[in-house]
Amino acid sequence: QQRYDKYMDSQYEEVKDLPPAQPIPAVTNRITYVVQMIIDIGAKRDNYNAGYMRFGLYGDDSPLSVKQMLFFLTKGITSMDQETLEDRLEVDYMPVSMGNGSVQTISPGKGIVFGLPSQSKAYAENKGMRTAGNNFVPQNRPMPTLEGEKFPRPHSCAGLISIPAKGIGYDNNSDSSNLDEIYSSAFTITDAPLPDLDKPSTTTKSAQQQPPSHRVIGQIIDDESMQFLERLATLPVQKKLGKGGTSGPPLLKVRVRDVDVQKVK
Repeated sequence: QQRYDKYMDSQYEEVKDLPPAQPIPAVTNRITYVVQMIIDIGAKRDNYNAGYMRFGLYGDDSPLSVKQMLFFLTKGITSMDQETLEDRLEVDYMPVSMGNGSVQTISPGKGIVFGLPSQSKAYAENKGMRTAGNNFVPQNRPMPTLEGEKFPRPHSCAGLISIPAKGIGYDNNSDSSNLDEIYSSAFTITDAPLPDLDKPSTTTKSAQQQPPSHRVIGQIIDDESMQFLERLATLPVQKKLGKGGTSGPPLLKVRVRDVDVQKVK
């Protein structure tokens, strides 16, 4: 506990020495919803080690993507089909939501990736169980896919909210064969321009006819949130043995404590 408190005190001191936050993205699209996430850094849930991220969503330009994002942030995504339910006498399942999610990857100078690392572990934790049990069935990816929807703006600056073009659950980093982990890279908040996300996910000759791999669906809307983004981007990350680089999961767990959504009238 003393080591933990000492570490968090050092993080608090580092906050005062952070470089100036990058500017708020210019508002190029109408914001229809405002989301506020309270995010905890470390095991303790207190305001001393927490911050908030406030961002707007472009519901007019990408209504299906924004609707999916709102479900993920609040009540959860349920994509389980009726056939799965009818084939099993007993099925345990849970909607996939950010209420059980956390920061999965920090890539300084690139972005912060939010998601749900394991549906089964989230279910077990929610139920106070050691494991999810044999009757647990994870949610599949949402259908239909959304790659035909409009791409409101490019990934041209820090502070943009981005999801896979096909929809949440379709990120290329997710193992397609393991449904339990497909929501581990649900959405990204950019920490810099990311033009690679405006390129197709494939490199074949027909790639020029393919849509971008990701879609911007919103943006951060205040200076405090941009400053907290800078803090998240500079948190220490776990180093994988034998692998270089500065990206990785945060050293301490960074979890979303609460999400509030307001519709803009």
